[in-house]
Amino acid sequence: MLCALLAVFAASAYVGLDPGTSQVDLRPDRPLHYPFLLVHVAASVLALVTAPLQLFPALRRGRAHRVIGRIHLFAGVFPGALSGLAVGVMSTYGFAAQAGFSLLAVLWFSVGAAGYRAVRQGRHADHREWMLRLFALTMAGVTLRVLVVVLVPALTPLVGPAHGGDEEAVFREVYQGIAWLCWVPNLLVAEWYLRRSRRGAPGAV
Repeated sequence: MLCALLAVFAASAYVGLDPGTSQVDLRPDRPLHYPFLLVHVAASVLALVTAPLQLFPALRRGRAHRVIGRIHLFAGVFPGALSGLAVGVMSTYGFAAQAGFSLLAVLWFSVGAAGYRAVRQGRHADHREWMLRLFALTMAGVTLRVLVVVLVPALTPLVGPAHGGDEEAVFREVYQGIAWLCWVPNLLVAEWYLRRSRRGAPGAV
């Protein structure tokens, strides 16, 4: 439900195809910035909506799981990652944000590809692990919006004086950290969970 609500909220600013309503600052010297952003938003919304469906036990067997999985990857993750890489490189929020979002896009695509390759090769245990990592990266869209709401007001008193009370400058500084915090902790938690699960598996040493 949270994923669906955030997806609708994220997409609502782009329904009218008006660059003036973009929630992301656009670069006027990069005319493809907005088209890439539209693709990224649309694909990411689809990825966010379909990702939780892969967790329902009733849908994890049979044709439904395979169909939803292909939609998630080929209509959501892959186009979302490729367009996200372009959007990340063109970010107006500084090098730290560009690097954070670009690396997220590369990992999102790579992990999705690894999960698809594993299931095609019949390595179902590996597939489940890769898809858990993919879920963690996909949830970066949710984490980012939560962090913006929480961290920007919380850190403004700390970094505000250095910028003379310039709210835009404060937001940009905090946002550069959020570009990393929205996905690195997610991935670390997923890896911790996977390692813990392996240790608890029958036959584990």
